[in-house]
Amino acid sequence: MRISGLDFLRGIAVLLVIFRHETVDNILFNVGWVGVDLFFVLSGFLIAGLVFKEYLNNKKVNVTRFLIRRGFKIYPPFYFFIFVTIVVNYIETGGFYSIEKILNEVFYLQSYREGLCYHTWSLAIEEHFYIGLAIFIFVIIKTKLIEKKGFIGYFMVSMLILSFLMRFYISYPHSEEPFFPFAGTHLRMDGILVGVLAAYLYYFTDFYKLFTKYKYWFLGFSCILISPIFFFLGGSYFSNTVGLTSFNLGFGILVLFSLKGFKVRNKFVLPITKVPFVIICFIGVHSYSVYLWHLMCEKIVKLIDFDQQYYLLVFLAIALPFGVMMSYLIERPFLKLRDYVYRERKST
Repeated sequence: MRISGLDFLRGIAVLLVIFRHETVDNILFNVGWVGVDLFFVLSGFLIAGLVFKEYLNNKKVNVTRFLIRRGFKIYPPFYFFIFVTIVVNYIETGGFYSIEKILNEVFYLQSYREGLCYHTWSLAIEEHFYIGLAIFIFVIIKTKLIEKKGFIGYFMVSMLILSFLMRFYISYPHSEEPFFPFAGTHLRMDGILVGVLAAYLYYFTDFYKLFTKYKYWFLGFSCILISPIFFFLGGSYFSNTVGLTSFNLGFGILVLFSLKGFKVRNKFVLPITKVPFVIICFIGVHSYSVYLWHLMCEKIVKLIDFDQQYYLLVFLAIALPFGVMMSYLIERPFLKLRDYVYRERKST
């Protein structure tokens, strides 16, 4: 069952990314970079949640099944996108990408090595997460540590601290530079870790009862943690160190808040917010394909002759429908195939 609040956050995340990558300056350009980190927190919560629910229902987790099911969702859209990217580049330049770049992309090494597209580094981090989570779950189930809340809590917090220290170590020599980017999985993994920790607290502890009781206090604290994005640019020393930790923790709280949905009860405000909420949720449902294809759509926009003051509107008008279309053409059929295959296995 889909949770509209989480779909809404997905939609917000992909829109932030689009505003960041749109080539004409806009009001959300400076904060749009955190859309990727919001995606990381969401992925950590959702994917770990699937695994935790399976364990609670069956007292075991089929790790192979987990990886195959993720593969049905992730690989077909991604590899079709890579194929189209190679073809389009050949049409534009008359040449092919180097084998090294193609292999880096195909094997999800682009968070460390140069690939074909500059936005797919985040997909490499998520792929590394799926593999790492599978190994982690296998180990803690085999060693019967999964229900030892103290151990899991200390381990997750230790990993968050380690991620911060690694970012601090690599960023400190560049502290005077206005922009120092990095994409290594070990440097950006704490967003996903926050999501996993939030999922563990939700499924294995009574924390969510306390959270629900004081949810608006938590929401206020989340806003405080996230607010520095309006004062510090992405790639700055603060954002690369304390900032990322603060933003991710804020997003983790926001994810837990969203589980009850963003319900508006005021009869005057509801009609104003209902339609935008539904639209953003719809975008969120198809956010993976929208994310994959939005930069390809930029090539289409540049072929159109129009007044540049409308660039953002034209970009959105092409990128969002195109991404949704590719979701229905590629992503959805393979999800249906996945559900059919595993339903057949279950029935036999």
